[in-house]
Amino acid sequence: MMPKRKASTSFRKETDAGHNQKVEATPAEEVEEIDQDDICPICHLLLYRPVRTRCNHTLCEACMAHWADVSITSQMTTVGLDDQAVVLLPHEIETRCPMCRTSTTATFDPLRESALRRQYPKSFKAREIESTLADEDDVATKIEILTVYIGNQHRLIRAYDESNNRHDWTFFVRPSRTDLIEEMQIFLHPTFRNPRVIKQYPPYEVRRLGWGYFTIFVNIILKAGYSWVSSEAEDTPDGAPKGKLPLEWTLDFNGRGSQGRLRLKVRKEKEGQEAEDEEEREEVRRLWARQRVADPDWGDPEDVS
Repeated sequence: MMPKRKASTSFRKETDAGHNQKVEATPAEEVEEIDQDDICPICHLLLYRPVRTRCNHTLCEACMAHWADVSITSQMTTVGLDDQAVVLLPHEIETRCPMCRTSTTATFDPLRESALRRQYPKSFKAREIESTLADEDDVATKIEILTVYIGNQHRLIRAYDESNNRHDWTFFVRPSRTDLIEEMQIFLHPTFRNPRVIKQYPPYEVRRLGWGYFTIFVNIILKAGYSWVSSEAEDTPDGAPKGKLPLEWTLDFNGRGSQGRLRLKVRKEKEGQEAEDEEEREEVRRLWARQRVADPDWGDPEDVS
């Protein structure tokens, strides 16, 4: 058993003047003996909304999210073709563990939270109040991490009918969170039939036969209520700010192909913002639809060539 430590149930509240003021409980009420195992290794307070990593470390959800935010880099890393994206559920966090530095995911542990609530009622209540009074504009709690694999598989085939198409390749984009993705817009070389491909559901892949390599461009469009935290991000045609992230990949015909990995940041807007944004985007789609009826030759951003 790890040693216990005293934890204060003091918390901070915002006064009418806008300053933080520390509120202390009375000495008779403030002290609870807390096991060291129940203290977050980052903030050194009682665990609040605990998340457990695959490497079996436990931290506060907000501490883990903040760690993921500050430690992430958007630089592409070349990885083996057999390296697979970890499919995450909503509210799961993927990053390097702040304790052992291994790549891991963290998932909210409701059973642990219930046990902490029962075992430390006063300290837990103080942590709950402190969290409620936290600044609502704290970006760290709204940033989510999205791991994206982009690359291509490849195999040589025998050419037929004097064709030069000897390369059978599959281009792919594999995100760890498909629930955030509205669609993938994939742009092939203009010599291909239907060079613009829209994928709204996984797998986000395009398979073709060809004779030479070229660069493929792709736009990853987020769902309403989310935006990319990247200087490369652009607004979408229907008005979503920072909702489109352009990427590119040059086909690799060496051996089986190759892939790169990016760890990207996504910001979730305020609660309820998703519905407002989707309503605005739906209005734009209705305008496009009316324009198509009025002018059949008019092309809009949702058309697939």
